[in-house]
Amino acid sequence: MKPTPQPVADDRPILSLLHIRSPLTRVAYSVPADSACLLLLAAGRLSVSDAGAAAEAARSFEAPRLIWSPAGKALELAAQAGARGEVMLVSRQTLLRALPASLLADQMGIVLRQGLSRAFTPGEAIVRLMEGVAAEKQDGGPGSREALEHYLGLILLHLWRLLGTDIVTRQRSAQGLAQRFVMLAGLHKHQHWTVEHYAELLEVKRDRLNVAVRRATGISPQAYLHREIMRDACELLASTGLPVSQIAFRLGFADPAYFNRFFTRQSGQSPGKYRHVLRSRKEQGDLTYAAWP
Repeated sequence: MKPTPQPVADDRPILSLLHIRSPLTRVAYSVPADSACLLLLAAGRLSVSDAGAAAEAARSFEAPRLIWSPAGKALELAAQAGARGEVMLVSRQTLLRALPASLLADQMGIVLRQGLSRAFTPGEAIVRLMEGVAAEKQDGGPGSREALEHYLGLILLHLWRLLGTDIVTRQRSAQGLAQRFVMLAGLHKHQHWTVEHYAELLEVKRDRLNVAVRRATGISPQAYLHREIMRDACELLASTGLPVSQIAFRLGFADPAYFNRFFTRQSGQSPGKYRHVLRSRKEQGDLTYAAWP
């Protein structure tokens, strides 16, 4: 009888933490292209540039500053003499694993692809979370890996909220109007805002928003919102045993009967019928998801 192979423990670090502690001269730090970077600059000045770029292309920041840079580009951070702060590096794969196992994961993944730079105050939540990460990295006691995973998940959730606010309040966004709408919809689709409300927050007329979203997605803003809600509804019906009424409430419907009418109008079948058909297909070995709307 062959021995059962034992799973190999994953000894890779959850994240890397670099401490900037008032250097006497300029100190540079490298950020790999496959790593996202969160920087909390508590004192002094720091510059950020693409790896290999000319010095004059660097962007300079003064404390207190929170900077989030998604994975995708290798960067160089240059801390000036007297600077203090913390730099957290997270690989793309670790970041994806840290997203919640819920409907928020897709929304957060989209929004976290955006960069962020804003002032911060010493007592706000993300600062305390980073202090918790530093303590866990230093102590390394039993369960430290699990604790770091939870800290990272909370940090990403906090960043998602900050980025969502930033999307709404930016006066001159570098992102296209349709992309801003998509990110904003990911944050608030379950609040069932009207298209007029999205247009107001994005500081455009409804007609302009409609044209931009149609060009980017092929459908109207209203149809896009309905499609995203339906995707979430289908996922919950397929992957959970929650009653339809609870799924309705989770998706922001105050009246389960209205959710039933909405789902039937969009898919041609009731939520209960959809779930029954999907389960029957799975029992018969049909994994093509042909029953999905």
